[in-house]
Amino acid sequence: MRYRLLALLLLMLVISACAEGPSVSPAPPTPSEGGGGGSSHRQTDMEKIIKALEQGKKQNPKRFEYLQTLLWKEYTPPGEYKLPAVLIYYTGNTTVRRSDPLEIQAYVTNENALEIRRPIYMDLEMAEPGEDFRKVSSTQIVQTNEYFSSDGVNYTYRSFPEITDLQRLNEVGKVRFRIKYTDSLYKMYSSNWSISSPQLFSVLVLDVINNPPQVNYTNVTYKPRYSDPIEYVADIMDPDGDTLNVTLHILNEDNSTERMNVTQELRGSGTVRFRNSEYGFFGKDDAGKTFRYYYTVGDGINVTSTDIALGPEIRPTPKLLVESPRMIAEDQNYYWWSRYNFSIDVKSQDENSFPLTVYLYTSTQSSPWKLRGSKTVTVTPEKQTVSFDTSFDVSDCNQTFAYRFTYSEPDQNGRTSMDLRGDKPINPKIVRYSILSPVGIANVILTLVIFLSAGVIVERVSNNRGRKKEIKGNQEAGK
Repeated sequence: MRYRLLALLLLMLVISACAEGPSVSPAPPTPSEGGGGGSSHRQTDMEKIIKALEQGKKQNPKRFEYLQTLLWKEYTPPGEYKLPAVLIYYTGNTTVRRSDPLEIQAYVTNENALEIRRPIYMDLEMAEPGEDFRKVSSTQIVQTNEYFSSDGVNYTYRSFPEITDLQRLNEVGKVRFRIKYTDSLYKMYSSNWSISSPQLFSVLVLDVINNPPQVNYTNVTYKPRYSDPIEYVADIMDPDGDTLNVTLHILNEDNSTERMNVTQELRGSGTVRFRNSEYGFFGKDDAGKTFRYYYTVGDGINVTSTDIALGPEIRPTPKLLVESPRMIAEDQNYYWWSRYNFSIDVKSQDENSFPLTVYLYTSTQSSPWKLRGSKTVTVTPEKQTVSFDTSFDVSDCNQTFAYRFTYSEPDQNGRTSMDLRGDKPINPKIVRYSILSPVGIANVILTLVIFLSAGVIVERVSNNRGRKKEIKGNQEAGK
Protein backbone atom coordinates (compact mmCIF):
# COMPACT_ATOMS: atom_id res chain seq x y z
CA MET A 1 0.00 0.00 0.00
CA ARG A 2 2.84 2.41 0.90
CA TYR A 3 4.51 1.73 -2.47
CA ARG A 4 1.30 2.42 -4.30
CA LEU A 5 0.76 5.78 -2.57
CA LEU A 6 4.33 6.78 -3.36
CA ALA A 7 3.79 5.96 -7.00
CA LEU A 8 0.55 7.94 -6.94
CA LEU A 9 2.34 10.95 -5.51
CA LEU A 10 4.99 10.87 -8.23
CA LEU A 11 2.35 10.67 -10.92
CA MET A 12 0.42 13.57 -9.49
CA LEU A 13 3.60 15.68 -9.47
CA VAL A 14 4.07 14.94 -13.13
CA ILE A 15 0.46 15.80 -13.84
CA SER A 16 0.83 19.01 -11.79
CA ALA A 17 3.92 20.07 -13.73
CA CYS A 18 2.08 19.51 -17.00
CA ALA A 19 -0.96 21.39 -15.73
CA GLU A 20 1.01 24.67 -15.13
CA GLY A 21 1.17 25.34 -18.79
CA PRO A 22 3.87 27.29 -20.64
CA SER A 23 5.42 30.49 -19.17
CA VAL A 24 7.97 33.09 -20.27
CA SER A 25 10.76 30.77 -19.25
CA PRO A 26 12.09 28.37 -21.85
CA ALA A 27 9.95 25.15 -22.37
CA PRO A 28 11.49 21.84 -21.22
CA PRO A 29 12.83 19.61 -23.96
CA THR A 30 10.38 17.03 -25.45
CA PRO A 31 11.33 13.40 -24.62
CA SER A 32 12.38 11.34 -27.63
CA GLU A 33 10.00 8.60 -28.79
CA GLY A 34 12.15 5.91 -30.09
CA GLY A 35 15.40 4.51 -29.28
CA GLY A 36 16.48 1.64 -27.14
CA GLY A 37 15.98 0.36 -23.68
CA GLY A 38 15.59 3.75 -22.07
CA SER A 39 12.20 4.27 -23.70
CA SER A 40 11.06 0.74 -22.85
CA HIS A 41 12.03 1.23 -19.22
CA ARG A 42 10.00 4.46 -18.99
CA GLN A 43 6.97 2.77 -20.48
CA THR A 44 7.21 -0.09 -17.93
CA ASP A 45 7.37 2.41 -15.05
CA MET A 46 4.41 4.33 -16.40
CA GLU A 47 2.33 1.14 -16.56
CA LYS A 48 3.15 0.45 -12.93
CA ILE A 49 2.16 3.97 -11.87
CA ILE A 50 -1.13 3.81 -13.74
CA LYS A 51 -1.96 0.45 -12.25
CA ALA A 52 -1.10 1.69 -8.74
CA LEU A 53 -3.36 4.71 -9.18
CA GLU A 54 -6.24 2.55 -10.32
CA GLN A 55 -5.91 0.23 -7.34
CA GLY A 56 -5.53 3.13 -4.89
CA LYS A 57 -8.64 4.81 -6.23
CA LYS A 58 -10.67 1.63 -5.77
CA GLN A 59 -9.30 0.72 -2.33
CA ASN A 60 -9.32 4.17 -0.70
CA PRO A 61 -11.22 6.70 -2.80
CA LYS A 62 -11.35 9.36 -0.04
CA ARG A 63 -7.58 9.48 0.39
CA PHE A 64 -7.24 9.58 -3.39
CA GLU A 65 -9.53 12.63 -3.55
CA TYR A 66 -7.63 14.31 -0.69
CA LEU A 67 -4.37 13.77 -2.56
CA GLN A 68 -5.92 15.37 -5.61
CA THR A 69 -6.86 18.38 -3.50
CA LEU A 70 -3.31 18.80 -2.21
CA LEU A 71 -1.66 18.49 -5.58
CA TRP A 72 -4.15 20.38 -7.69
CA LYS A 73 -2.84 23.57 -9.37
CA GLU A 74 -4.97 25.70 -11.60
CA TYR A 75 -3.78 25.87 -15.11
CA THR A 76 -2.23 29.19 -16.21
CA PRO A 77 -2.53 29.83 -19.89
CA PRO A 78 0.56 31.03 -21.78
CA GLY A 79 1.31 34.82 -21.95
CA GLU A 80 -0.19 35.74 -18.56
CA TYR A 81 3.17 36.58 -16.88
CA LYS A 82 3.52 40.35 -16.64
CA LEU A 83 6.78 42.20 -16.10
CA PRO A 84 7.11 43.77 -12.66
CA ALA A 85 7.56 47.54 -12.51
CA VAL A 86 10.33 49.18 -10.47
CA LEU A 87 10.53 52.96 -9.93
CA ILE A 88 12.51 55.31 -7.67
CA TYR A 89 10.68 56.54 -4.60
CA TYR A 90 12.07 59.88 -3.33
CA THR A 91 10.37 62.51 -1.14
CA GLY A 92 13.12 65.11 -0.67
CA ASN A 93 14.07 68.25 -2.57
CA THR A 94 15.58 67.83 -6.00
CA THR A 95 18.06 70.64 -5.27
CA VAL A 96 20.43 69.36 -2.61
CA ARG A 97 23.75 70.23 -1.06
CA ARG A 98 26.47 67.63 -1.02
CA SER A 99 26.11 67.26 2.75
CA ASP A 100 22.31 66.93 2.76
CA PRO A 101 21.03 63.51 3.87
CA LEU A 102 19.52 61.36 1.10
CA GLU A 103 17.11 58.43 1.21
CA ILE A 104 16.50 56.79 -2.15
CA GLN A 105 14.15 53.79 -2.29
CA ALA A 106 12.82 51.39 -4.90
CA TYR A 107 9.07 51.11 -5.35
CA VAL A 108 8.14 47.69 -6.79
CA THR A 109 4.77 46.55 -8.14
CA ASN A 110 3.98 43.05 -9.38
CA GLU A 111 0.66 42.07 -11.03
CA ASN A 112 1.48 38.38 -11.20
CA ALA A 113 -0.09 35.81 -8.96
CA LEU A 114 2.07 34.36 -6.23
CA GLU A 115 2.38 31.07 -8.10
CA ILE A 116 4.15 32.57 -11.10
CA ARG A 117 6.13 35.41 -9.53
CA ARG A 118 9.89 35.44 -9.64
CA PRO A 119 12.40 37.06 -7.24
CA ILE A 120 13.58 40.51 -8.32
CA TYR A 121 17.20 41.65 -7.98
CA MET A 122 17.79 45.43 -7.98
CA ASP A 123 20.88 47.68 -8.19
CA LEU A 124 20.92 51.46 -7.83
CA GLU A 125 22.95 53.25 -10.51
CA MET A 126 24.21 56.83 -10.45
CA ALA A 127 25.58 59.10 -13.20
CA GLU A 128 27.68 62.06 -12.05
CA PRO A 129 27.79 65.22 -14.20
CA GLY A 130 29.20 64.28 -17.60
CA GLU A 131 29.62 60.59 -16.64
CA ASP A 132 27.85 57.31 -17.43
CA PHE A 133 25.75 55.27 -15.02
CA ARG A 134 27.59 53.05 -12.56
CA LYS A 135 26.46 50.80 -9.74
CA VAL A 136 26.56 52.49 -6.32
CA SER A 137 24.72 50.07 -4.05
CA SER A 138 24.55 46.50 -2.93
CA THR A 139 21.95 44.29 -4.65
CA GLN A 140 18.52 44.40 -3.02
CA ILE A 141 16.23 41.35 -3.41
CA VAL A 142 12.44 41.11 -3.35
CA GLN A 143 11.21 37.56 -2.86
CA THR A 144 7.94 36.34 -4.36
CA ASN A 145 6.02 36.55 -1.08
CA GLU A 146 7.39 39.94 0.08
CA TYR A 147 4.58 42.16 -1.19
CA PHE A 148 1.77 44.14 0.37
CA SER A 149 -1.64 44.32 -1.31
CA SER A 150 -3.88 47.37 -1.46
CA ASP A 151 -6.74 48.04 -3.87
CA GLY A 152 -5.65 45.10 -5.99
CA VAL A 153 -2.01 46.33 -6.26
CA ASN A 154 0.85 44.20 -5.02
CA TYR A 155 3.69 46.51 -3.97
CA THR A 156 6.77 46.79 -1.74
CA TYR A 157 9.75 49.08 -1.03
CA ARG A 158 13.51 48.60 -0.74
CA SER A 159 16.13 51.08 0.48
CA PHE A 160 19.68 51.50 -0.72
CA PRO A 161 21.58 52.13 2.52
CA GLU A 162 24.92 53.00 0.93
CA ILE A 163 23.64 56.31 -0.46
CA THR A 164 23.22 58.67 2.50
CA ASP A 165 24.66 61.88 0.99
CA LEU A 166 26.76 63.10 -1.94
CA GLN A 167 29.83 64.41 -0.11
CA ARG A 168 32.17 62.31 -2.24
CA LEU A 169 31.23 64.11 -5.44
CA ASN A 170 34.11 65.95 -7.09
CA GLU A 171 31.79 68.10 -9.18
CA VAL A 172 28.42 69.76 -8.75
CA GLY A 173 25.57 69.82 -11.25
CA LYS A 174 22.95 67.31 -12.43
CA VAL A 175 23.27 63.87 -10.83
CA ARG A 176 20.99 61.10 -12.20
CA PHE A 177 19.80 57.90 -10.53
CA ARG A 178 18.08 54.87 -12.00
CA ILE A 179 17.45 51.28 -10.93
CA LYS A 180 18.65 48.28 -12.88
CA TYR A 181 16.73 45.07 -12.07
CA THR A 182 16.08 41.53 -13.28
CA ASP A 183 13.72 38.67 -12.55
CA SER A 184 16.41 36.18 -13.63
CA LEU A 185 14.99 36.12 -17.14
CA TYR A 186 14.54 39.72 -18.21
CA LYS A 187 16.91 42.64 -17.55
CA MET A 188 15.13 45.94 -17.11
CA TYR A 189 15.60 49.56 -15.93
CA SER A 190 13.34 51.93 -14.06
CA SER A 191 13.87 54.29 -16.99
CA ASN A 192 11.83 51.86 -19.15
CA TRP A 193 8.69 53.04 -17.41
CA SER A 194 6.85 56.33 -17.65
CA ILE A 195 5.31 57.85 -14.54
CA SER A 196 3.63 61.10 -13.50
CA SER A 197 3.89 61.26 -9.72
CA PRO A 198 5.61 63.83 -7.45
CA GLN A 199 7.31 61.07 -5.46
CA LEU A 200 7.98 58.39 -8.08
CA PHE A 201 10.67 58.77 -10.74
CA SER A 202 11.78 56.62 -13.62
CA VAL A 203 15.06 58.59 -13.51
CA LEU A 204 15.72 60.77 -10.46
CA VAL A 205 17.63 63.95 -11.34
CA LEU A 206 19.13 65.94 -8.46
CA ASP A 207 20.64 69.39 -8.87
CA VAL A 208 23.63 69.21 -6.52
CA ILE A 209 25.10 72.45 -5.20
CA ASN A 210 28.20 73.04 -3.07
CA ASN A 211 28.54 74.85 0.26
CA PRO A 212 31.70 76.95 0.10
CA PRO A 213 33.81 77.05 3.28
CA GLN A 214 33.49 80.03 5.60
CA VAL A 215 36.56 81.83 6.96
CA ASN A 216 36.66 83.98 10.10
CA TYR A 217 39.86 85.74 11.13
CA THR A 218 41.20 88.84 12.88
CA ASN A 219 43.60 91.27 11.24
CA VAL A 220 47.21 91.00 12.36
CA THR A 221 47.60 94.73 13.07
CA TYR A 222 50.10 94.87 15.94
CA LYS A 223 53.67 96.09 15.43
CA PRO A 224 56.06 93.22 16.11
CA ARG A 225 59.72 92.81 15.37
CA TYR A 226 60.59 90.32 12.68
CA SER A 227 61.83 87.89 15.35
CA ASP A 228 58.68 88.14 17.50
CA PRO A 229 56.18 85.23 17.56
CA ILE A 230 53.95 86.50 14.74
CA GLU A 231 50.92 84.24 14.21
CA TYR A 232 48.10 84.20 11.66
CA VAL A 233 44.95 82.49 12.98
CA ALA A 234 41.77 81.63 11.06
CA ASP A 235 38.64 79.70 12.03
CA ILE A 236 37.29 77.61 9.13
CA MET A 237 33.84 76.01 8.87
CA ASP A 238 32.68 73.77 6.01
CA PRO A 239 29.08 72.46 6.19
CA ASP A 240 29.92 69.66 3.75
CA GLY A 241 32.72 68.29 5.95
CA ASP A 242 35.22 68.26 3.08
CA THR A 243 38.98 68.01 3.32
CA LEU A 244 40.07 71.61 2.91
CA ASN A 245 43.30 73.18 1.68
CA VAL A 246 43.72 76.43 3.61
CA THR A 247 46.36 78.71 2.06
CA LEU A 248 47.78 81.90 3.57
CA HIS A 249 48.96 84.41 0.96
CA ILE A 250 51.34 87.18 2.10
CA LEU A 251 51.74 90.13 -0.25
CA ASN A 252 54.81 92.24 -0.84
CA GLU A 253 54.96 95.79 0.45
CA ASP A 254 53.42 97.00 -2.83
CA ASN A 255 50.23 95.08 -1.84
CA SER A 256 49.85 93.70 -5.38
CA THR A 257 52.45 90.94 -5.82
CA GLU A 258 52.65 87.83 -3.71
CA ARG A 259 55.60 87.42 -1.40
CA MET A 260 54.92 83.80 -0.39
CA ASN A 261 52.12 81.35 0.43
CA VAL A 262 51.84 78.33 2.71
CA THR A 263 49.09 75.69 2.94
CA GLN A 264 47.64 73.55 5.70
CA GLU A 265 45.10 70.73 5.31
CA LEU A 266 41.97 70.69 7.46
CA ARG A 267 39.13 68.19 7.64
CA GLY A 268 35.71 69.81 7.89
CA SER A 269 35.96 72.64 10.40
CA GLY A 270 38.57 73.90 12.83
CA THR A 271 41.32 76.45 13.47
CA VAL A 272 44.49 76.87 11.46
CA ARG A 273 47.61 78.68 12.70
CA PHE A 274 50.51 79.91 10.61
CA ARG A 275 53.52 80.89 12.74
CA ASN A 276 56.44 82.99 11.66
CA SER A 277 58.79 80.78 13.66
CA GLU A 278 57.69 77.75 11.61
CA TYR A 279 57.55 79.22 8.12
CA GLY A 280 60.01 82.14 8.30
CA PHE A 281 57.74 84.81 6.85
CA PHE A 282 59.93 87.77 7.80
CA GLY A 283 63.61 88.54 8.25
CA LYS A 284 65.87 91.34 9.37
CA ASP A 285 65.56 93.13 6.02
CA ASP A 286 61.80 93.47 6.49
CA ALA A 287 62.12 95.85 9.44
CA GLY A 288 59.99 98.96 8.97
CA LYS A 289 57.74 97.36 6.32
CA THR A 290 54.03 96.47 6.35
CA PHE A 291 52.67 93.30 4.73
CA ARG A 292 49.03 92.57 3.87
CA TYR A 293 47.61 89.08 3.43
CA TYR A 294 44.54 87.00 2.54
CA TYR A 295 43.33 83.38 2.67
CA THR A 296 42.06 80.96 0.04
CA VAL A 297 40.20 77.79 1.04
CA GLY A 298 39.54 74.99 -1.45
CA ASP A 299 37.19 72.05 -0.82
CA GLY A 300 37.97 70.16 -4.05
CA ILE A 301 35.15 71.87 -5.92
CA ASN A 302 35.25 75.58 -5.14
CA VAL A 303 37.94 77.93 -3.87
CA THR A 304 36.88 80.65 -1.42
CA SER A 305 39.04 83.77 -1.30
CA THR A 306 38.88 86.33 1.52
CA ASP A 307 39.41 90.06 1.29
CA ILE A 308 42.93 91.42 1.61
CA ALA A 309 43.57 92.21 5.27
CA LEU A 310 45.95 94.56 7.04
CA GLY A 311 48.97 92.57 8.14
CA PRO A 312 51.75 93.21 10.64
CA GLU A 313 53.85 96.35 10.50
CA ILE A 314 57.36 95.11 11.25
CA ARG A 315 59.11 97.51 13.61
CA PRO A 316 62.58 98.73 12.68
CA THR A 317 65.39 96.73 14.21
CA PRO A 318 66.66 98.77 17.19
CA LYS A 319 70.27 99.97 16.89
CA LEU A 320 70.51 100.87 20.58
CA LEU A 321 71.20 98.46 23.42
CA VAL A 322 70.43 99.86 26.89
CA GLU A 323 71.57 98.01 30.01
CA SER A 324 72.02 98.36 33.77
CA PRO A 325 69.87 101.35 34.76
CA ARG A 326 70.85 102.26 38.33
CA MET A 327 70.90 104.87 41.08
CA ILE A 328 73.67 105.24 43.70
CA ALA A 329 73.12 107.59 46.65
CA GLU A 330 76.08 109.45 48.18
CA ASP A 331 74.73 108.59 51.62
CA GLN A 332 72.77 105.44 52.30
CA ASN A 333 70.52 107.46 54.63
CA TYR A 334 69.05 109.18 51.56
CA TYR A 335 69.33 112.72 52.96
CA TRP A 336 67.64 115.22 50.71
CA TRP A 337 70.79 117.26 50.29
CA SER A 338 72.99 114.24 49.45
CA ARG A 339 74.23 113.70 45.93
CA TYR A 340 72.49 111.01 43.87
CA ASN A 341 74.09 109.42 40.78
CA PHE A 342 71.75 108.09 38.07
CA SER A 343 73.31 106.17 35.14
CA ILE A 344 72.71 103.69 32.30
CA ASP A 345 75.03 101.78 29.96
CA VAL A 346 74.54 102.11 26.20
CA LYS A 347 76.14 100.65 23.09
CA SER A 348 75.41 100.01 19.40
CA GLN A 349 74.02 96.64 18.34
CA ASP A 350 75.90 96.70 15.04
CA GLU A 351 79.12 98.16 13.71
CA ASN A 352 77.65 101.61 13.12
CA SER A 353 77.95 104.62 15.42
CA PHE A 354 75.21 107.17 15.93
CA PRO A 355 74.42 110.15 18.20
CA LEU A 356 72.13 109.61 21.17
CA THR A 357 70.57 112.10 23.60
CA VAL A 358 69.65 110.81 27.05
CA TYR A 359 67.39 112.68 29.49
CA LEU A 360 66.95 112.15 33.23
CA TYR A 361 63.70 112.91 35.06
CA THR A 362 62.90 112.47 38.76
CA SER A 363 59.45 112.45 40.31
CA THR A 364 58.16 112.98 43.85
CA GLN A 365 54.76 114.00 45.08
CA SER A 366 55.99 117.58 45.43
CA SER A 367 57.85 117.68 42.07
CA PRO A 368 56.39 115.21 39.53
CA TRP A 369 58.70 114.36 36.64
CA LYS A 370 61.20 117.15 36.95
CA LEU A 371 63.87 117.30 34.27
CA ARG A 372 67.28 116.93 35.91
CA GLY A 373 69.46 117.15 32.82
CA SER A 374 70.36 115.76 29.42
CA LYS A 375 73.48 114.49 27.71
CA THR A 376 74.33 113.74 24.09
CA VAL A 377 76.86 110.99 23.38
CA THR A 378 78.09 109.07 20.34
CA VAL A 379 77.06 105.46 20.70
CA THR A 380 79.60 102.89 19.44
CA PRO A 381 79.85 99.10 19.66
CA GLU A 382 81.81 99.67 22.89
CA LYS A 383 79.73 100.00 26.04
CA GLN A 384 79.77 103.43 27.72
CA THR A 385 78.04 104.90 30.76
CA VAL A 386 75.79 107.95 30.69
CA SER A 387 75.43 109.36 34.22
CA PHE A 388 73.77 112.27 36.01
CA ASP A 389 74.53 113.73 39.49
CA THR A 390 71.71 115.57 41.24
CA SER A 391 70.02 116.07 44.60
CA PHE A 392 66.52 116.65 45.93
CA ASP A 393 64.83 119.66 47.55
CA VAL A 394 63.82 119.99 51.17
CA SER A 395 60.18 119.84 50.05
CA ASP A 396 60.79 116.27 48.84
CA CYS A 397 61.54 115.00 52.37
CA ASN A 398 59.72 111.91 53.58
CA GLN A 399 58.49 111.11 50.02
CA THR A 400 59.26 108.20 47.73
CA PHE A 401 60.74 108.97 44.35
CA ALA A 402 60.90 107.53 40.84
CA TYR A 403 63.24 108.26 37.98
CA ARG A 404 63.11 107.94 34.24
CA PHE A 405 65.64 107.73 31.42
CA THR A 406 64.46 108.72 27.98
CA TYR A 407 66.54 108.44 24.81
CA SER A 408 66.28 109.63 21.24
CA GLU A 409 66.57 106.13 19.67
CA PRO A 410 64.46 103.01 20.42
CA ASP A 411 66.21 100.42 22.54
CA GLN A 412 66.36 96.65 22.10
CA ASN A 413 62.76 96.41 23.34
CA GLY A 414 61.50 99.06 20.95
CA ARG A 415 61.02 101.55 23.81
CA THR A 416 62.35 105.10 24.11
CA SER A 417 62.11 105.40 27.90
CA MET A 418 62.65 103.40 31.07
CA ASP A 419 60.98 104.03 34.46
CA LEU A 420 62.35 102.85 37.82
CA ARG A 421 61.69 103.55 41.52
CA GLY A 422 63.88 104.28 44.53
CA ASP A 423 64.01 101.61 47.18
CA LYS A 424 63.20 103.90 50.15
CA PRO A 425 61.91 107.43 50.82
CA ILE A 426 64.00 110.59 51.15
CA ASN A 427 65.25 111.22 54.71
CA PRO A 428 63.31 114.05 56.41
CA LYS A 429 66.34 115.28 58.48
CA ILE A 430 66.43 119.10 58.33
CA VAL A 431 70.12 119.74 59.26
CA ARG A 432 72.01 119.65 56.07
CA TYR A 433 75.68 119.48 57.28
CA SER A 434 77.52 117.22 59.75
CA ILE A 435 79.44 118.57 62.76
CA LEU A 436 82.89 117.80 61.38
CA SER A 437 82.30 119.68 58.14
CA PRO A 438 83.70 123.27 57.84
CA VAL A 439 80.23 124.65 57.79
CA GLY A 440 79.34 122.60 60.82
CA ILE A 441 82.40 123.81 62.77
CA ALA A 442 81.58 127.39 61.79
CA ASN A 443 78.08 126.89 63.07
CA VAL A 444 79.39 125.55 66.37
CA ILE A 445 81.80 128.49 66.78
CA LEU A 446 79.03 130.92 65.91
CA THR A 447 76.81 129.28 68.46
CA LEU A 448 79.51 129.51 71.15
CA VAL A 449 80.12 133.18 70.35
CA ILE A 450 76.43 133.83 70.65
CA PHE A 451 76.24 132.01 73.92
CA LEU A 452 79.36 133.84 75.33
CA SER A 453 78.02 137.21 74.25
CA ALA A 454 74.73 136.47 75.84
CA GLY A 455 76.47 135.42 79.08
CA VAL A 456 78.51 138.66 79.21
CA ILE A 457 75.39 140.73 78.68
CA VAL A 458 73.49 138.85 81.36
CA GLU A 459 76.40 139.21 83.77
CA ARG A 460 76.65 142.98 83.20
CA VAL A 461 72.97 143.45 83.68
CA SER A 462 73.11 141.45 86.89
CA ASN A 463 76.07 143.47 88.23
CA ASN A 464 74.33 146.78 87.48
CA ARG A 465 71.25 145.66 89.38
CA GLY A 466 73.41 144.70 92.38
CA ARG A 467 75.14 148.02 92.43
CA LYS A 468 71.87 149.85 92.32
CA LYS A 469 70.55 147.88 95.30
CA GLU A 470 73.77 148.53 97.26
CA ILE A 471 73.63 152.33 96.66
CA LYS A 472 69.99 152.44 97.60
CA GLY A 473 70.68 150.56 100.86
CA ASN A 474 73.45 152.97 101.86
CA GLN A 475 71.25 155.90 101.24
CA GLU A 476 68.51 154.59 103.48
CA ALA A 477 71.02 153.82 106.31
CA GLY A 478 72.43 157.41 106.25
CA LYS A 479 69.13 158.87 106.91
